[in-house]
Amino acid sequence: MEKVQFLASQPHYVDHLRPVYEAIPVEARGVFATNRNQLAPKTLTVVASYADLLVVKGCPVVFFEHGTGFRYNNNHPSYSGSAKRDGVVLFCNVNRIVESRNQEVNPDAKHVIVGCPKLDALAAAQFIPDDTAEVAFSWHWECNVAPETRSAWKYYQPHLRQIAEEAKGLWAPIGHAHPRAWKTVVKDYEAWNWCTARSFSDVCARADVYVCDTSSTIYEFAALGRPVVLLNAPWYRKNVHHGLRFWDHIPGIQVDDPRNLNAAIREALENDTWAEERKRITDIVYPYIGEASQRAAAAILEVL
Repeated sequence: MEKVQFLASQPHYVDHLRPVYEAIPVEARGVFATNRNQLAPKTLTVVASYADLLVVKGCPVVFFEHGTGFRYNNNHPSYSGSAKRDGVVLFCNVNRIVESRNQEVNPDAKHVIVGCPKLDALAAAQFIPDDTAEVAFSWHWECNVAPETRSAWKYYQPHLRQIAEEAKGLWAPIGHAHPRAWKTVVKDYEAWNWCTARSFSDVCARADVYVCDTSSTIYEFAALGRPVVLLNAPWYRKNVHHGLRFWDHIPGIQVDDPRNLNAAIREALENDTWAEERKRITDIVYPYIGEASQRAAAAILEVL
């Protein structure tokens, strides 16, 4: 039987692809690789990033977005709707928005909406709150694709220790970050004696509220039915619309000034008024929670 192989060169790509790999029948599984040297030539290969797509030339490719499907107005190839996807025979799209973007510029490939495989296990896990609420803080890496892909860490960092001190007895902080930002933030977390959670699954197992600047994890956490607080930085342009996070489908309270952050967190904890809006947005962004991995595996096997 022909086999399909997977390439996930970064930990957050693994999070999206490993559930699909495990949903493929054992007899059809090739290698799950973390670098190109482990791959077989001219073999159907599943990737979750433009960076990994570039290193599998000569192989037919199945392409996943490694997130919600953000896109920025400069059409950078790392984001949905890029025409620079040579070799892709199947797009496993997270939702209809992403499918329409990819279909428009890649009409010769097959397209299917599968949802987000990463969310299957997160949504199935039981969350049991502790007596003391926990609030997770997370930051994107300093990505210069657009002002809106940059981290807000430098803007909020001088205030975070005091914010957490003022909230003692109300909630406890958890420090998290995008894998590429972890080294930037972890020394401060440790200096402040914050608990940390390097993996997003640990965040989801512990946090009552998720505070973040720009990331698909905002939508993943919101899909679990818990509040999110979105952090805006001065360089996020309010007059430039990219869709989703900027500024069409906002699943929680937005904060523009660090001085207002504690009040926003308290509101999220004590008076969560965003449940209905979170559900509306989740239905748009993640149409197949709990069955995404199986849907993706079935589509891949058809191509195989």
